[in-house]
Amino acid sequence: VAPTPAPVQPTSAPVAPTSATANPTLPPFCTASSSETAITSNLRKPTGRNLRAGSTCTIEVATLLAIEHDGQEQEETFDCRMNDFDLNGLSSQILPIAATEAQKKQLLNMLRKGEIIPGETELKIGGYSVSSNGGVSLPPGQNVAESVRQNTKKNKRKLAVHTGDKPILVVKVTDMCGLARSESPAQIGDDIFGTINDPVNLKSQMSACSFDQLNIIPATLPQGTQAAPGVIEVTIDISLTNNDRYAIHNAVTAAVNAKLGFNLPGDYQQVMYVIEKCYVGCGWAAYAYINSWMSVYQSSYYKMTGVQMHELGHNFGFAHSGGLDGQTYTDHTGLMGNPLYSDDIGKMCWNAAKTWQCGWYDDKKATFDASMGSKTFRLVGIANYDNNPENLPVVIKLETGTTTDQFINFNRATGVNSQNDEADDEVTVVETGANGEGYSQSYLKATLVQGESYQYLNWAGTGQTLTVMVTDIDKDTTNPDYVWTATAFVFLGDLPPTPAPVTPTAGPPTPAPVAPTPAPVQPTSAPVAP
Repeated sequence: VAPTPAPVQPTSAPVAPTSATANPTLPPFCTASSSETAITSNLRKPTGRNLRAGSTCTIEVATLLAIEHDGQEQEETFDCRMNDFDLNGLSSQILPIAATEAQKKQLLNMLRKGEIIPGETELKIGGYSVSSNGGVSLPPGQNVAESVRQNTKKNKRKLAVHTGDKPILVVKVTDMCGLARSESPAQIGDDIFGTINDPVNLKSQMSACSFDQLNIIPATLPQGTQAAPGVIEVTIDISLTNNDRYAIHNAVTAAVNAKLGFNLPGDYQQVMYVIEKCYVGCGWAAYAYINSWMSVYQSSYYKMTGVQMHELGHNFGFAHSGGLDGQTYTDHTGLMGNPLYSDDIGKMCWNAAKTWQCGWYDDKKATFDASMGSKTFRLVGIANYDNNPENLPVVIKLETGTTTDQFINFNRATGVNSQNDEADDEVTVVETGANGEGYSQSYLKATLVQGESYQYLNWAGTGQTLTVMVTDIDKDTTNPDYVWTATAFVFLGDLPPTPAPVTPTAGPPTPAPVAPTPAPVQPTSAPVAP
């Protein structure tokens, strides 16, 4: 009996090293309980001091994608990309802007009006202090507009490019406690670039939606740094479990700069950080900076094509797409609404407003000023952009004469848009600001099938009603090569006296043949009298 307990001792021995709380070789930070917090990093937040006179930072705006079915609303956050000399030589570091609610509202309004261009507009912060949470503190009562200035330097950053070759760097992150995604660098690269056999990924869908106008390519890396095509690995000297997203992405940036020997973004147009999981200040699946190069992904969300497209969309300058319910991103006719949460399901593009904004379909756009009269349009879906024998438009802009306009498209669910998530094969109406050209929250206003219409009361302040009426959807479900089209009639003023386009069954075509039938009855009785 005595020998039997002997193997029991070894079986429990290997378990200890796998637990952070029991491994004496791990730093104290890794052995802290989940309820404890600490900071043991060479990148300590520069708190408790004033920034030098004349200091400026670049205003960056991040948008956070809420976790699927989470129900949370995530708003834009306003941050400062600091200059090296304010952070002891550290480059490309981002700190939050600590502001009052009134100042946050002012920043948001300036963003909406185009007075703040993320990644370009500068904020004068000389003499401002760095708060206890590591943020740049705006003095209470400070008028933000007085501290904002536009970057007029000739060497200012070139913002998001939507066409041509786009080299992207992917960073697999390991923290000081060894926490990292379980996938290999090669697998991570495959999920993004399709370098092995991933069928639907960021590269394939960007190419599909742009009709090969945008080509995602793995970044070319300095010798000895590549872990897989376009992918590097770095280890940061802080723990994921006890630090917020600012400390983490700043630590990653510093580690990448050190490994590559130059400061990000370098020659890379976009850089994607992949971390094991979020532990502090969570609720987000991923986040990205507008008109910028950085996006960050936690857990398995990095591999979901819809999430990848959504975050790169923010880098391109796209805002969220709200739905019929008025929520922030419930427009599921495009990927800037809540996207498709799957690895290999992601064949979907943009809504009508982003279709106009992205620039890929400029030769298939049309603009109409409804104050000039009425007009009938025939449209094809973006899936038929390159199979369009009649050269029909894919999106219509209703010009209001203000910065807020409406956009109409035919949401054909086939080909590059075959996994669309709302209003398949219907005409959609979307409203957005910034003339449809820049960053602006959009809202889905209507999804219309044949015979339905949507009305704008007091359109563009005219006191008149604008009507968008779908009079026909020409389709053939038996012929996969048939190009479906939608016909929309747009007019300003009162509805026509006949309701035929709204309710086809009660329209004039039905009674029309009835009127002639009694006509022959009169002549038949005429010869009887003599």
